[in-house]
Amino acid sequence: IILIDRDGVINQKSLRGEYVTKWSNFKWVPDTINAMKLLSKEGFEFIVITNQAGVARKMIHENELDNIHQNMIHELKQNGIKVIDVYVCKHHWEENCSCRKPNPGMFYRASDEWLFRLDQVIYIGDDNRDCQAAYNAGCKSIFIGDDSEIKNLSLEARPISSFNKLNDAVQTILSLY
Repeated sequence: IILIDRDGVINQKSLRGEYVTKWSNFKWVPDTINAMKLLSKEGFEFIVITNQAGVARKMIHENELDNIHQNMIHELKQNGIKVIDVYVCKHHWEENCSCRKPNPGMFYRASDEWLFRLDQVIYIGDDNRDCQAAYNAGCKSIFIGDDSEIKNLSLEARPISSFNKLNDAVQTILSLY
């Protein structure tokens, strides 16, 4: 199992404060799809862990978010990529919930429901909060993006590696397992 973020990793990230609000606005990161295909051929399955405060902010309805995820899972499956679950924090960042990254709640829930050890998986994300969440949950992380975005992370929360695109991380991921 590989844990993976959605916005900015699987699909193109919206501008700050904006959200993918319908399936037609969901734009794939082609490089990520290729990397996920390669990893799937090696037997990996994926769990998506994503913050979606747009629900709490009333910018997207829960039904539409579910539709986006069902379409995403379906299209990935057509490419031989198995997403076994999607965990979503729909809370506003001011709610102080235990599931919104960098808090580890969604990681704990996924581990409990799918019976895997968090210290045996990695989380792939594109935000320093993703690395912090992985650290808080007790798993390793790989960062996709510019290193300048993670320079303020504590040494403990730093990812094991960082890459500009997921395709470049495939060999590192395979070597970890």
